[in-house]
Amino acid sequence: MIVAADVKPPQDAPETLDTAEKTKTSSEYEDVVIEEEQLGVYRLLVATTKSTRRQYQKNLEEIQASIPHLVSLFKDIYALSQSLFICVLLSRVWQGLEDALLMHLSTRMLRVIEVGLITGKPFAAEVLWAMVLRLLCTAIVAYLRWIGDKYQAKLRSLVTAHFELTLMEVKLRLDVPTSLDASSKIDVSGSDAWNAFEDIMTYLTSVLTTLSQMVVILRQARISGDPFFVLVCLIKPIFANLTYRALWEKVCYAYVSNVDYLRMSSMQALVGGGFKEDVLTGDLGAWIIQEYRAARDKLGDISNESPFWQYYRSSTPFKPVVESILDDLPMAYCAVNAVLYPSRFSIASIAIFQSSSSSLRYSLDTLFRSGHEFQKNLHSIKEIYSTRNIRNKIMDGKVAYPSAEKANEGMSFELKDLTFSYPGSHKKGNALNKINLSIRGGSLVVIVGANGSGKSTIVRILSRLFDPTSGELMIDGSKAADYHIADLRQATVLLSQENKIYPLSFAENIGLGHLDSVHDMELVKKAAEQGGATEFISKLDTGYSTQLNQSADTISMNLHGKNDHPLHKEMEKLEKAVNISGGETQRLVAARSFMRFNSGKIRLVVVDEPSSALDAEGELQLFNRLLEAREGKTMIFVTHRFGHLTKHADTIICMKDGDISEMGKHDELMKNEGGEYSKLYNIQAGAFAEQPPTA
Repeated sequence: MIVAADVKPPQDAPETLDTAEKTKTSSEYEDVVIEEEQLGVYRLLVATTKSTRRQYQKNLEEIQASIPHLVSLFKDIYALSQSLFICVLLSRVWQGLEDALLMHLSTRMLRVIEVGLITGKPFAAEVLWAMVLRLLCTAIVAYLRWIGDKYQAKLRSLVTAHFELTLMEVKLRLDVPTSLDASSKIDVSGSDAWNAFEDIMTYLTSVLTTLSQMVVILRQARISGDPFFVLVCLIKPIFANLTYRALWEKVCYAYVSNVDYLRMSSMQALVGGGFKEDVLTGDLGAWIIQEYRAARDKLGDISNESPFWQYYRSSTPFKPVVESILDDLPMAYCAVNAVLYPSRFSIASIAIFQSSSSSLRYSLDTLFRSGHEFQKNLHSIKEIYSTRNIRNKIMDGKVAYPSAEKANEGMSFELKDLTFSYPGSHKKGNALNKINLSIRGGSLVVIVGANGSGKSTIVRILSRLFDPTSGELMIDGSKAADYHIADLRQATVLLSQENKIYPLSFAENIGLGHLDSVHDMELVKKAAEQGGATEFISKLDTGYSTQLNQSADTISMNLHGKNDHPLHKEMEKLEKAVNISGGETQRLVAARSFMRFNSGKIRLVVVDEPSSALDAEGELQLFNRLLEAREGKTMIFVTHRFGHLTKHADTIICMKDGDISEMGKHDELMKNEGGEYSKLYNIQAGAFAEQPPTA
């Protein structure tokens, strides 16, 4: 499958393979050659093998490896609805035979007419019967197609929903590092499963159609004494298949390399809604148009069509010309044979052969085309079922948390020579460098530092969203990896500016903090009050039942600009999406965190700069309410703003460039006038110092 990107490929991709894997990779791809080709604005890189035989062998191996997944697909679909599966299967079998049946009836009718014309005997009854039989068969074909489409639509809904659910379960199971890993990216959907099944059924139908048509044509060819006619019909489809070029079956990479096209794309992006305010306040409109026109003029008539189609299209007229000639070969063959052997052929025979050859060639083209899709869909099915084998990078432990003797204490931590780098990061240094740190259970810890100093990274490690690259993380005296991750998750509240609101009601957005009490409105309202969300929710007409970010999916045609049209007025009645401000979002997320406290399992509360959109009063209220719920919990606040928290913290950790620069209490750290903490504190304090009056 082609992957097209609007950026150039990375030049300094990080090394992620160990020595053994590199050796294996080197051996596996030792005969791979990278071919480059410029297709319009795209630069295409295609991996090919020096050995054609090895390529065919690889394709065969891939097909063989996909067969078990194909069997699993059919079994799963059969299990969803046996009756629908059988109906669809029988419908496909019928579709494979119907063309041959209609071809046979048409041939029979032409033969009846021919015999009647030659003998001069009355043949009205025979022609009428043949015609009625043909029309009756046509009606039955149409009816059975309608039935098949009806059952297929029902089966499609079941299959799509089933595999969407399967993929959702896989995605929900993945941890953060695994989900960020490109090799674990899931690019398939439930629709892909159905499309694969449908295309495979189409391929099998095409095989049946082609074989049944060949049987009918061979029978007619034997009657005319020319069995080689079928071979003539095969030449064009075989040639087209041998000269077929497509990218989906190749390992390839394409990216936009034309700077003028990239410039045009940048100008188009500036016109988008996300830059609207900047464009208007900066009066950039005329400049954007000028730059776009200049880039367009430089681009000229270079194609920006998908590289898939550019690659597929022949670069010379040789292939289409030859295909057109071969397409007429059966007709020419009949004409030559009619001249050489006039006794074998009649007008009816020629008409039958011409019609039959057209049907057979179309079926063969469809067969070869669906054959390519068949192999492609085997790969899709394999990818769908392979998602079940994705393993999380963070290994789950077997020890329950918390232990009975520490059930009422906060979570304690010890970090030993802990180092961490984000997967795929291009940053030269580590995000954390050999951190050694102890955090007592039940303590109040504040982590401060400049942006990029490693504050958020530490709490992600403590929350087990990531595992350290090296070193050791201990929780309550045991290795963090020994505990059940689910238990640690249930014992942790992470309140961050990265938390999102859900496309659900306000009540569910809050209630999902504690799944067992998601519908307990008394607890939901109490949590909303603690998080400061009560006031703005109460102003809405539907209050807590108001749906967030949920609007009707509408499709309209020819209604643009017709605001007075009755249909436009009906469309305006549909429920619109409800959006809330940044501060309201943070209050809602805070309410969800307070709801989580009701589980009684929380031992760690991590607050990672969640109040950036709150005013000073709202931030103070949030922090005070969190501190009120501190009993039995370790609380870690991450901030770059120095407030009352730092003065009441049991421990302040000051980060700088991935290292712990200083650690202690506020008064102790302020005594070190040249230290990082006092420098950052004084910078903020200076901003509020009284300025001398100006003259």
